[in-house]
Amino acid sequence: HHWGWLIFTLCWCAHLRGTSSQQAAAMAQKGIEEARLASMLQSLQANDPMIDHILVYSKFVVAYLLQQDQPNPGWRKANIEGPVYIYRRRVPPLFQLLVKNQFSTNDLLDDMHPQWELDCQNNYVFYKVEDPSKRIRGLWFHDDAERQRVEGIIQNILKEMQVQPSRSLADPTPVPPQSFPPQNDPKFELATHAAAALGGHSDALVVSRDSLRGALRALADDDTFVAMLMQKLREQQRDEVSMIFMRSATTDLAHAAPL
Repeated sequence: HHWGWLIFTLCWCAHLRGTSSQQAAAMAQKGIEEARLASMLQSLQANDPMIDHILVYSKFVVAYLLQQDQPNPGWRKANIEGPVYIYRRRVPPLFQLLVKNQFSTNDLLDDMHPQWELDCQNNYVFYKVEDPSKRIRGLWFHDDAERQRVEGIIQNILKEMQVQPSRSLADPTPVPPQSFPPQNDPKFELATHAAAALGGHSDALVVSRDSLRGALRALADDDTFVAMLMQKLREQQRDEVSMIFMRSATTDLAHAAPL
């Protein structure tokens, strides 16, 4: 387990370089968010390996469908609730919107198309797909700021597709895969364990000076972490001594008189 050492290294480097606690907290927050995205991306790619990267997501929405062919037309719940993802794929369809149903395998998956019609209100995103046989969709967001963020990404994608519709629907220019540290990478472990220590399972994670201090105190009380830290310090000291010796030998060799 390298995460404890990485937390220590991060905080020590911040101390040496005069980094403020706010900057350190922002770095931790960025690492946690990257870990979340990496985990989400890997989960999505298990079902669709062609997914390249996540453009935006929101942790919870409720999907609705507009019923127009019944005696009492109106919006009806689609029995689909859960996180919503908008992502880019390496092959057509390039962009998809997915509501991952937390109750069943009945997800809402739509291929984004330049002929989509978008209409939004407070806490709601409504969109009409290009297929007239499909019902108009509605997504309810608990937080309207989340709705606005997702709406902005959808609008940008639709504008891009409308400018170059043939390219958006045909074979795309190859896009490099989104770069995230793998789950066995120390950086991923750092962010994952830091998220747990700082309360990362909540819907909204706020990293403050007190929460970061509390997490580090908890690590200091962990005997396993302290033992691992001591081992790392010994290894680092050994490496530094070896480096000093190597530099000294190199300098002596450089100044040695020619034969």
